[in-house]
Amino acid sequence: MKRTRKYLKVITWLIVFVLLACVITLLVCNQIIENNAEEKVFSDINCISQNEYGLLLGTTPQTRIGRRKNYFFKYRIEAAEQLYKAGKIKRILISGDENSLDGVNEVECMKDSLIAHGVDVNDIILDGKGFRTLDAVVRAVKVYDIHSFIVISQRFHNERAIYLAEHLGLDVHDIQGFNAANPTSKMALMTYIREYFARVKVFVDLFTQKEPLTLEDNGRTTEYDYPTHPRDTINCFLGHPLIINDSICEQISEIAKNDKMLSYNDSILQIADVRWRINLGLPSIVLFTSTEPDTPEMKAVVKYITGIYGNPYDDEEDGFNIKWSSSKNPNDIFKPGCTLVQLRRVHSEEGGTFLIINF
Repeated sequence: MKRTRKYLKVITWLIVFVLLACVITLLVCNQIIENNAEEKVFSDINCISQNEYGLLLGTTPQTRIGRRKNYFFKYRIEAAEQLYKAGKIKRILISGDENSLDGVNEVECMKDSLIAHGVDVNDIILDGKGFRTLDAVVRAVKVYDIHSFIVISQRFHNERAIYLAEHLGLDVHDIQGFNAANPTSKMALMTYIREYFARVKVFVDLFTQKEPLTLEDNGRTTEYDYPTHPRDTINCFLGHPLIINDSICEQISEIAKNDKMLSYNDSILQIADVRWRINLGLPSIVLFTSTEPDTPEMKAVVKYITGIYGNPYDDEEDGFNIKWSSSKNPNDIFKPGCTLVQLRRVHSEEGGTFLIINF
């Protein structure tokens, strides 16, 4: 009996020792990463130095549990928009999982949302293989040849990303972080708790010299060949839809010469019974409407475009991504002179539909 009590006492003290060691490890790792980020992460945009690139860390527009609005997503998009429109960054590299656990393409969702917020599609680069924060920072340097950037995420995430970027032996300099707002829901609390363990994992990864899952190039396109011949862009692709503001064709033609992108809040293009806001970002034209895709109005738009280009060559009904081509041969869709039209759902908290025209 006495021996049993002795064993229980030893086991109890051993458990206490292990728990205490774990807590100390969590706190020490957390403090090291926080100290490293001092004067490198900012919530005030005026404190951020200008940089060519922002590295937007991916997440999904909805929570995996309960399918609710993901405010981590919302606030990161708003932070990226704020940096971009303030001229602090010129281009945004979105790094995330192109096929996350719930089947959502994080980078495409973020791209859709950024475009809806007025970011030029030509200033967005997608990296769908940023499966972890480590992958994101390593691939930014080794795959995309970006050696200085502003990390865009919540503060805790920025701190960890900066530590990884600076301690993985990468050729980086002047790394900063711009802090998106922190969600305050009970579900978000789980993310904050999990972060303590993620910070311990940072040092495990450094000790084991962890590598990204892949350094494969996504086949990205960062340079575009702009059309040089003058034409009325809208009429060229969509026939002659009703223009509410008659001067917009002249405006678009003029802007097209300068390869710029603008959002027209007072100039609306109407196709069938749906009105669209126009974003011009050569070589693409992006039209946005808050009208959901599964509506009679949008079916009329599909019918209208089909009347111009014929039946779509691809129709993903579940995700609502319908594609038309000006060529009858689908193999020609990416060749010069061929127009590719996509009508797809906006995968973000805004909702609505995009009409994307590539030429």
